[in-house]
Amino acid sequence: AARRGAGATASSDAGYFGGGYSGGPYWSRTDKLTFSNDTTAEVPSAALSVTRYAMAATSSSTAGYFAGGWSPGALSLVDKLTFSDDTTAAVPSAALSDTPRFFGATGDLTAGYFGGGFQGSAISTMDKVTFSTDTRSTVPGAALSSIRYRHNSAGNGDAGYFGGGKNPGLTPGFVTTMDKLTFSNDTTAEVPGAAISDDRYVFAATGNTTAGYFGGGLGPGPNAFSTVDRVTYSTDTTAQIPGASLSSIRSQMAATGNSATGYFGGGNSPSGIRSIMDKLTYSTETTAHVPGANLNTTR
Repeated sequence: AARRGAGATASSDAGYFGGGYSGGPYWSRTDKLTFSNDTTAEVPSAALSVTRYAMAATSSSTAGYFAGGWSPGALSLVDKLTFSDDTTAAVPSAALSDTPRFFGATGDLTAGYFGGGFQGSAISTMDKVTFSTDTRSTVPGAALSSIRYRHNSAGNGDAGYFGGGKNPGLTPGFVTTMDKLTFSNDTTAEVPGAAISDDRYVFAATGNTTAGYFGGGLGPGPNAFSTVDRVTYSTDTTAQIPGASLSSIRSQMAATGNSATGYFGGGNSPSGIRSIMDKLTYSTETTAHVPGANLNTTR
């Protein structure tokens, strides 16, 4: 199942929210959300190797990978969080080819894919980190269909989906574009039927093997969203799911989950930076705030 979101990743038992920004300090801290009881606790041994935010994260069955971001200063750094002992260490051999921030990540059980982002200008680059060797390669055929950043991604064992974001080459620059990355041949193509329902960016995404859920975000002008869109993988179509809307308007959060539920944590809102955690139950497509799972800091 896909368990993807910028700054968050997951094992089968728990989700991990790493790094972030609180309007002043940058964080290296990592919070662990235990799915069985919806509680969150900081895990000092799993802290990122440097303070940073605006990164992307994905995972294998045994480890999570946090990549890129801003420290301050742009980074190509990849940190590996080993689930068995909740420890994190930098992996130089997996470093990204660029120094992106505000980008997306997804993957299958063999590799993670990190696409697009901003590094002084928007890029469409796709980097692939092979989990068995912790090495990175750039995959030109998998590049996004256009340059963009502040998008996000979800996926299953067959394909990853990169949706929304900003393209500074367009007017007004906000896009609904959904790109599909097919893992078996490392190629990416736009799928118009799966486009996001609104022009928006800085949202979060997670999902299971059948669908991805893209929640929250900002749009042109003063528009902010609690909206959740569902991308159905079997048909490559997207629909807005009113019952799954977040409990409040939020952007710049992270998301993770397991095969039954997705979690959207932290973010920014009209009332300020939040620690709030919302839980989306896939079987009913309903979302509710779970206070016991809130992050340990606003970020």
